Amino acid sequence: MNKMINRSTLSKSNIASRNCIALALLYTMLMTGCGDALTPQPFVFDMTRLNQDGSINDGSDYSKRPWVCVRDNQSGMTWEVKTPEAGLRSINNTYSWYDPDQASNGGFAGKANAGVCTGSECDTDSYIKAVNTVKLCGLSDWHLPSRFELNTIVDTSIFFPGPTLPKAFFPEALPGKYWTDTTFKTRRAGAWVWRFDYGNDYVAEKSEALSVRLVHVTPKLPDTKQAK
Repeated sequence: MNKMINRSTLSKSNIASRNCIALALLYTMLMTGCGDALTPQPFVFDMTRLNQDGSINDGSDYSKRPWVCVRDNQSGMTWEVKTPEAGLRSINNTYSWYDPDQASNGGFAGKANAGVCTGSECDTDSYIKAVNTVKLCGLSDWHLPSRFELNTIVDTSIFFPGPTLPKAFFPEALPGKYWTDTTFKTRRAGAWVWRFDYGNDYVAEKSEALSVRLVHVTPKLPDTKQAK
């Protein structure tokens, strides 16, 4: 006598088998034909290299004709480029976070002159004043970047140990941890920092000695177009 087959069991078995086949086919498609679509593409940086006087550097040889700043043609922000030599803009200099202005320090001024540097007092406020005095790249309104602004030069295609910067424009060997002007809301004695070894941000005490990279933001011109 033939064994009776339970139709409900068969139906469930067939559904499970079809699901497995569908998942296998989908996995194969993703791993082959759609592989390129799943691979994140690195951000393309478009920057102009600048000399101390603000003129354009062709970028052909950094060792012979080093550029001093780079202008991001997409954001409009201009960034200082650090130098390997000792001096005001040395990549080895460190600064404590300090802003005596109550309107911008987030409720806590930080600590003055607690870093290790040459060319200025070793805090962010003193460094900003010193760079503006020498009119770096012909500009005199440099400032400490915000948390958002500093994020725009993080190259996410570069992994630890970094530096997670577009090397074609920032030819620097050390990754560093860089201050932003952004005070941590729930702890005013702390401020946001971007670290360029991992390419992420975190909060540090304002008394810590960390690196600084200043930014200049070109103001937008007024819209002269007539409303229609």
